[in-house]
Amino acid sequence: MSDFIVFGGINMDLFAYLPRSPEEGETIEANSIEFFLGGKGANQAVALARLGAKVSFVGTVGKDLFGQDLESLIERENVNIKNLSRKKGQSGVALINVLEDGRNEVVAFPGINKNSKSKQVSNQELEACSIVIGTMELEEVETSDLFKRAKQNNCLTILNLAPYKEPSKLLLEQTDILVINETEFLGLLNKAPQSVDIDFIDKNFSSLNIPSHVNVVITLGDSGVIAYEKGKRKYFKSRKVKAIDTVGAGDCFVGALGFSLSENPDMFSAVKFANCAASLSVTKKGAAKSMPSYDEVVNKL
Repeated sequence: MSDFIVFGGINMDLFAYLPRSPEEGETIEANSIEFFLGGKGANQAVALARLGAKVSFVGTVGKDLFGQDLESLIERENVNIKNLSRKKGQSGVALINVLEDGRNEVVAFPGINKNSKSKQVSNQELEACSIVIGTMELEEVETSDLFKRAKQNNCLTILNLAPYKEPSKLLLEQTDILVINETEFLGLLNKAPQSVDIDFIDKNFSSLNIPSHVNVVITLGDSGVIAYEKGKRKYFKSRKVKAIDTVGAGDCFVGALGFSLSENPDMFSAVKFANCAASLSVTKKGAAKSMPSYDEVVNKL
């Protein structure tokens, strides 16, 4: 049995490291092309495993070559994949351009990921679990059902609202902690894209239409993190590092947040730990591959 269950996507990530973004209709030469294990759910599961957690990943891969490789890659990370489903179809794929300043551009194809079901997790497994983490990569009705069952078994639920889709009231009611970035914050406000800074968030936070019991963490990249818990607010500055590849930093944050909460239920201490872990992840290439170990994080706190 695992202390953590992560219900989410698993993809083969094709990374192209580029000097800059190509113009429309332009072909440019990549500095390198690399393949990595990815998908938000898989990344979060690996982040937890690297920190020393007992974690089960629940998702679906295709019965194709990528599916075989993905299964091998995630199992190699000491993630329990007993509840990984294998179905006929195309495994998830993400095409990722990584620019020289570390910024990234992502196009994801979910493929067979959408076939993942809440019933892949038994009630017995939920009884033994302490924290369930979900994303918006899968069908929301399945994530909502798993969260409902998790709450019936006294699990803490963490929802990473990415890739952004407007969440249902039912899903939010079953969520204990909501992790969003600035784009997702705008989505919840139903506002057009605009500059989002700390003042903007403070002025608009009360307008979010979410249940009062939900604690909210807003990640702002190199502008830091804001956490709201039970009416209290705390801001955490970003850690200054040389970013090589920012893909997966948000997933690292979510996994590390859950890990820290399992060790100590103090929300703000967990955000501090997660902020440190995410800063380390951007100093390495890849998504799942960039997740830091527990010792690496502790030594930088």
